[in-house]
Amino acid sequence: MTDETPHQQKTYHRSKTVVIMFLCVAAFAVLMGRLVYLMVFQSEYYTMKAKELHERERSIKAARGRIIDANGKILADNKTVCTISVIHSQITDKEEVIAVLCRELGLSDEYVRKRVEKISSIEKIKSNVDKSIGDRIRECDLAGVKVDEDYKRYYPYDSLGSKVLGFTGGDNQGIIGLEVIYETYLQGEAGTILTVTDAKGVEVAEAGEERVEPVEGRDLYISMDMNIQSYATQLALQTMETKAADSVSILVMNPQNGEILAMVNVPEFNLNDPYALPDTVDEKTVSEEKRQEILNGIWRNGCINDTYEPGSTFKIITAAAGLESGAVKTTDTFNCPGYIMVEDRRIRCHKVGGHGAEDFVQATMNSCKQKVVY
Repeated sequence: MTDETPHQQKTYHRSKTVVIMFLCVAAFAVLMGRLVYLMVFQSEYYTMKAKELHERERSIKAARGRIIDANGKILADNKTVCTISVIHSQITDKEEVIAVLCRELGLSDEYVRKRVEKISSIEKIKSNVDKSIGDRIRECDLAGVKVDEDYKRYYPYDSLGSKVLGFTGGDNQGIIGLEVIYETYLQGEAGTILTVTDAKGVEVAEAGEERVEPVEGRDLYISMDMNIQSYATQLALQTMETKAADSVSILVMNPQNGEILAMVNVPEFNLNDPYALPDTVDEKTVSEEKRQEILNGIWRNGCINDTYEPGSTFKIITAAAGLESGAVKTTDTFNCPGYIMVEDRRIRCHKVGGHGAEDFVQATMNSCKQKVVY
């Protein structure tokens, strides 16, 4: 038996109850303080996190800036295409989606099925799809299939000026030529499409979608004149055929300011199909390394990447130097035997039999290998 009186026991229980009450009030105050901290001081952070969790984001490509010649002709433009994607959590009839995408996009069942069945927020099936095909897929109204309009680079003149203009890759980024040199100005800024989803990842139709529109790239105006470029290309092709040459390069400049009016490197390649190999190459047997080597050769701009002997283009320098120094006069006479010996080397004139006697002006005009006649 205890020695405590009933009064003492009552006092003890009352004190115990008060302590527990104060502990509960303190815990409740801490929880309330934490709740106020999260809801008031951290509201912006958690609002952003909730938005990221419930919003699904799809990118919208920006229209790439055009490339325009000296006369205002568009050399590189944009063509509207579509990007086809699927959202696994929103697909209700998997087999129908696979069948439609295989039929419309010309893809294998295995390829499409692998991406449709993949559990991810969004899976791209194919990009750069013709708009007419994208419209047909959109009309099927398949749950979980997204058809977003996109842009693909288009070159109206196909191969004209190909090694100067360059081309873009699958993501519309510059690969070679002006397209990559001025990438920063041409590319623009991509936009986004934001849609609200529930806990299962299914879009909430009532919430609609929020669009951040893309910013178009800036146009690039160049000094090239496509009329001169076209004429120079014809001359280069004729020369290549006449001389049985592997390639011919022509560079036309404005002597007043150094502007490039034409830059030709034949054979050119089709800018709208830059990865096509020549007919003489068997694509089935060529290795990937060899294929890339062939493509690099096709894309190479000889006018700016290759070195060559200056030849007649440099004779104006030596002629001017000779006249200015007094080493020769325009009245001096020369004899061209068809060659000249420089130490142990015989350098031949383009006319094997030589031009015979001629003055300085004639010798310079004919680019002769000559001897002074005293």
